[in-house]
Amino acid sequence: MPAGVGRPGLLDGVDGVPGRTENGRGEAPPSFSIRGGPTSIHANLDDLERGGFQLAAATDEAAVLSVRAAGAGSLLALAAAQTGTGRVLAARTATLSSGLLSISAEADVLYLGVRSSAEAYRSAEVAAQRAVVELAGGAAFVSAAVLAVSNQPIPQPITELAIQTAPEVIVGLLGTLSLGLGVGFRVASDVAGHAARDEGVSGSLSGPERLWPLLTVLGSGAGIVQIGPVRTKEKVPLADEWDETWTPEGEGAISNVMSHLDLAREAEPGSVQITKITPSGPGNPETVWLVSLPGTQTGDFKDTSGWSTNPWDMGGNAEALALDSQHVTAAVDEALRAAGAGQDDALVMTGYSQGGLHAARIAADERIAGSYDVQGLLTIGSPTGEIRVPDSVEAVHLEHDQDLPAAADGRANPPAANRTTLTVSGYDEALYPEGKDVMSGHVFENYAFHAALLDQDPDVARQVPALEHIAALTAGGGVTRSVQLERVRPGNPRNPLGAGSSSSFARHPNGTSGRDTRGPVPPRGFTAAPCLP
Repeated sequence: MPAGVGRPGLLDGVDGVPGRTENGRGEAPPSFSIRGGPTSIHANLDDLERGGFQLAAATDEAAVLSVRAAGAGSLLALAAAQTGTGRVLAARTATLSSGLLSISAEADVLYLGVRSSAEAYRSAEVAAQRAVVELAGGAAFVSAAVLAVSNQPIPQPITELAIQTAPEVIVGLLGTLSLGLGVGFRVASDVAGHAARDEGVSGSLSGPERLWPLLTVLGSGAGIVQIGPVRTKEKVPLADEWDETWTPEGEGAISNVMSHLDLAREAEPGSVQITKITPSGPGNPETVWLVSLPGTQTGDFKDTSGWSTNPWDMGGNAEALALDSQHVTAAVDEALRAAGAGQDDALVMTGYSQGGLHAARIAADERIAGSYDVQGLLTIGSPTGEIRVPDSVEAVHLEHDQDLPAAADGRANPPAANRTTLTVSGYDEALYPEGKDVMSGHVFENYAFHAALLDQDPDVARQVPALEHIAALTAGGGVTRSVQLERVRPGNPRNPLGAGSSSSFARHPNGTSGRDTRGPVPPRGFTAAPCLP
């Protein structure tokens, strides 16, 4: 449900907020909207469907009881056919059986109505989204191209539509040069998309599903994208031996997490920030591990052989978009186990930009779910729309409405009961003395500006209870450490988890840490896809 969009009172009482002008002209004041979460219509649909399943169970139970009552009535009629009491009991039992059968029929009608209504709404929503892509996709692609060339911010809906349409536009452009080129691109993108698709996912490929896997393969072949196993660069001591502490610096859940993300951004290239927390509040787990991953890092990270060792370079984006972050997931698991994380420990994943994309992949990985109690996920400016986050994970996604990378997956985040997207508008004008460009909406400091405002707004706390949950888990801080990761060249066997120390995905025997000796876990959903060099 939208909240805060264009509300004149959003910044009432906040003096000196950048972006506001005395005469009402210039940049619009910051605002926000909320999509998904427990108060959304999709959460209500989920509740209706759960109620429908209960009705279906009641239907079956009533039908069974009706048959039993009819059988009991027949036995009574035979046993006491010559007595008035027997006939009365038989008649009443028959009435009971008929009533139960009627209840069963009515419950079945209600169940079918609820199920068909929910399915009709979701089908209509999907059809509407498809129609928008077909009708406005081409225009959105042109608009996005014009804004990009002129280095102007691009609204997220335009970026998402443009990416959905991009493969067909490319096919058309190549087809004007040669029919074979157009057909070849379509076939290659379909093959790469199906090979990279998660197991159990069906239906036609979306634009991003055809675009990013193919670009990953092409970039790898050209040497632009390098993907390989990721591992900890140095031995990670147990958390009990860490001497650095972290205390939340903000005044709310989002600002607190962003202060933790700041540590990851300021650490050595390729680092992840891990903090062991012992929450003091009632009902909290004994131990919580807070893991923060930074955004894309630029620079020369190649070793003497020309191999890029930083997992957060551009190749990291390709791994996250096309290979489900399987190398990074294994490395984070390795670091947590070395630090002493146990089977029952709670895990909160956070990340900015590329880091948020990896964080969501890790939170959604079934092997991580088998090793830790994943309870929270908070991403900042990350393209997480195509990731299926488990219902058990409370997820919050913070995005700017003109953030280009956050829209790179070509779709909005699913508005599930456990997933809330906070979309902010406006800027901290002090950050842009020379004006804004196509990447202005992605600036970390601008997100921090909005985070401070959101943490102060009671509407956000009321409509996004997941933030309160994450705040409770991370309250008080704890001992922390920056763990540097490194990417290594693929070995044999050449699959995403088949080489290097990151290939051994451990389970915790009896709740203790340690390396599993049962060998590498096969990659999820990539049995047909080659490992990219």
